[in-house]
Amino acid sequence: MLPGSWSRAVAAALCLAALWSCSPRGRYAAEHFRTTRTNFVFVRDRVTKQWVNRRCELRVATERKIPDPLETSESGTLLSVQLMGPGTAQSGGLNSTAFEVRDGKRVWAIEDVLHEHDLNGQTSYQVQVQWPHPGAETQYDPAEIFYLPPLGDQPPNTWGPWVSANKTRPGAMAWWDETTGQPPAPPQPIAYPFELRCQIVFTDTPGVVR
Repeated sequence: MLPGSWSRAVAAALCLAALWSCSPRGRYAAEHFRTTRTNFVFVRDRVTKQWVNRRCELRVATERKIPDPLETSESGTLLSVQLMGPGTAQSGGLNSTAFEVRDGKRVWAIEDVLHEHDLNGQTSYQVQVQWPHPGAETQYDPAEIFYLPPLGDQPPNTWGPWVSANKTRPGAMAWWDETTGQPPAPPQPIAYPFELRCQIVFTDTPGVVR
């Protein structure tokens, strides 16, 4: 090979190596979805080219005391599910405060669109029950916070294991303390804690749940 050709071959190899090292790894990747007025970043499957959501089930033993009903016109929803990322919090995709009972557990459905922070496991769910008392201060059960794992190469439509919360935080501002990185509170024992399991699901339409 001529010296010039050798140099070009080496340069091309180095360029490809650099591109590979900078490319996102794993089955899933963050990808822009643009319209004439918007530019969002969602997660897409490299294999099927479909868009990716996370579907979860939240459950708790029927022995756990919770408000009945869980939603009123005066107090709103008394079961709060927050989806948290680095410095952000928003309402999680709890489908309804209605639940079904399976094997002695109340079970709720959750589904959320995935974003770039989900790729590396930088998101979490916070679950908290509040107890309004007319004429008095609202009481809050400890917030139970579940760290969501990186997507990696998780196969779609396959449930992960049931897990308990990674930590608890007290009070109405637990979500604020968590998203702003406040020092952790001492663990608070909960007799009947919530549990969560999740799976990856695909959709043809980006940015919506099925």
